[in-house]
Amino acid sequence: MRAGGGRAALLMTLALATACRSRATEPAADAGHTAPGLDAHKTLAGCETLLPTDQRELMLPGFSLKEERSCPTCAPLCVLRSSTEKDVSVSVTWDCKPHYADADLHALLAPTLQAGGEEIPALGRAAARRAPVQGMMQVMTWDDDTPCALVVTWLGGTSDQAVDVARIALSATRPDSFVAAPPPDAGAP
Repeated sequence: MRAGGGRAALLMTLALATACRSRATEPAADAGHTAPGLDAHKTLAGCETLLPTDQRELMLPGFSLKEERSCPTCAPLCVLRSSTEKDVSVSVTWDCKPHYADADLHALLAPTLQAGGEEIPALGRAAARRAPVQGMMQVMTWDDDTPCALVVTWLGGTSDQAVDVARIALSATRPDSFVAAPPPDAGAP
């Protein structure tokens, strides 16, 4: 095990806990990523659709993509790892709730700003960034045309690009990012 491996795991756990606070008791569907609180017949497209290769190469050249299940209420979790800087990883996740579409911008930003974050102008409906621990930067932004919040967590290295990653990922999130959920398995009880 390389030095710092435990720290990276701890930071990733903290990032997931912060980004995806469990708000629902139903687990996400295995065949897609349920957009919590939205039409039960819709799922959020996977990482390959939400973060197309051409856009990933623009924002993070040389990073590989892995889609992971993050938690029952957040989906998907797209983890990008640097091939040259082994201690650098970036995660992008979406949290979709109907009330985000009409929520007060100040109410959306308040928790992050109260935790020492700062507002980011001209990014989605509202956006803020914060550094909860040394070596981590989180950017949270709310989309203009979907009821989704997007959370980018940058671990290790220089986190200057975290806002750029959020901007590109946000522009890739469109109403057509939601696809029809696959029909339930006919053989399931």
